[in-house]
Amino acid sequence: MAKHSKSKRSRKSSSSSSSDSDSSSSSASSSKSFSSTFSDIIKLKSKRFEVSKRKSSVLANWIVKGIGEKNLKAAREAYRPDVKRDKKASVSASELFTNPKLDETFYAALKSTKNSNASMPNIDQLEKVYRKQTDVVLDMAKPLLFLLERKSKRSDKDTKALKTLSLLWAHLFREITHSRRLNILTQTHPNHIGLLSRAAEKLPVGGEDLFGTEFVNELISQVKTASLMNSSAAGPSATSTPGKRKRSPPPLQDSRKDKSNYSFDRYVKPPVISKIDLPIAGRTAHFVDAWAHLTKDPWYTAERINGCRSARSLFS
Repeated sequence: MAKHSKSKRSRKSSSSSSSDSDSSSSSASSSKSFSSTFSDIIKLKSKRFEVSKRKSSVLANWIVKGIGEKNLKAAREAYRPDVKRDKKASVSASELFTNPKLDETFYAALKSTKNSNASMPNIDQLEKVYRKQTDVVLDMAKPLLFLLERKSKRSDKDTKALKTLSLLWAHLFREITHSRRLNILTQTHPNHIGLLSRAAEKLPVGGEDLFGTEFVNELISQVKTASLMNSSAAGPSATSTPGKRKRSPPPLQDSRKDKSNYSFDRYVKPPVISKIDLPIAGRTAHFVDAWAHLTKDPWYTAERINGCRSARSLFS
């Protein structure tokens, strides 16, 4: 009897282990086929198919009249995926179904740019629309992934159709997320928009923040570098003699302390000239002597003043 029960137990354990191995191998093969057959989508030819009148009319009715909130909520909560984290994957998607919110850094920058004290959900209306659309797009993926993860056998055409749908969904989600980031970055840092493509690997896939800490740090580094480049370009020219400091002009006098404001020693304080009666014709020439006291510029003293003195002789 004991031997018989032991043999039964061993048969049970072996059958359970074999079923476990079969399920693990089937899941591994399904994941392998999921990644491998995406290359087959490119080779797919266009397939024509018919949609029944009833189905098309139902879809048209939903589009025109909309879906009630109760039905929409039930559809959104019908599937709850548990995303497993792959440690070997280059991109983590463990928080894929978390709709990211605006980072605190960009929220503060938007408040400063717009001179607004609005709350984070209301600081930018376009971001508000994009975030609402992201909720719907993420909910669309849940029943799609449910169909992809089913172990039941399906035809090769159905498999390729589901994977084509997955590809289009991923593209839509990526485009909306990119539009959200581009919308914010255009307003806060328009000179660094190219960083979205150059530092794409630093952007998170899902999660709490739209940009993430790594991207924010990269942006701050880029802004500091650009600031240093601009300040160095505004400094001494590259053709100046190295080792010699550029002489700065003497500071201007404060006009509140010295009403004369004669900087650079080009002008001197004029003497008080008494009021005199001058003829109308050629009266400019009579100010020549005063000009000689007002300026030390050789251009005025040599050419203009001497010229006016010779003109004064014609009216004297």
